Amino acid sequence: MSNRNGKGNAWKYRNGKPRTARKMSLRRSGFEPQWKVKELWQNPFKEERRYATDGLRVWTEWIPVPAAKKTGVCIFDEWLQYLTEGKPDMGAFCKRYDGLKTSDLDALAFVLTGMSGQRFQTEYRLLTLDALLRYTTLPPDEVARRSGFGSKNNLYLTCKREYGTAAMERRKAIQQKGDVGRYR
Repeated sequence: MSNRNGKGNAWKYRNGKPRTARKMSLRRSGFEPQWKVKELWQNPFKEERRYATDGLRVWTEWIPVPAAKKTGVCIFDEWLQYLTEGKPDMGAFCKRYDGLKTSDLDALAFVLTGMSGQRFQTEYRLLTLDALLRYTTLPPDEVARRSGFGSKNNLYLTCKREYGTAAMERRKAIQQKGDVGRYR
């Protein structure tokens, strides 16, 4: 007996066993990672708002309390810079280097941070996303572009998965009085 698309029921079985949906499990390290995402993250803002003694607003160069560290692994540090620029594709980064595969970068991220390359990339983008949501009034499509999520749809889906709420609701939750315009 065949189903509506005429393919029968063979698609439901693999090697004589019923097919089941595979769950993605997070890869776990049995060692202490050398770096945490927050230590490697680079803030997207370059200047901080200050007020002079006469009350005029001035912008001063802003360097976060510890500046982002370098791992000492050139290819990984270049990937961090690539992520800071808001570029979303790990595969496009790997194409820059002849013979580098995403699995190689994934393994390197796992060794240095204890998490897969994809998870590291997501955590890095989430830090950037929170900074952009808290300190700016950028519209969702611009926040998605600058944080590396690409589109409003990707931003929405990621925020729902990670925080259980939409990005603009997250903005309302984390933004405090005086935050908007504090950095640029």
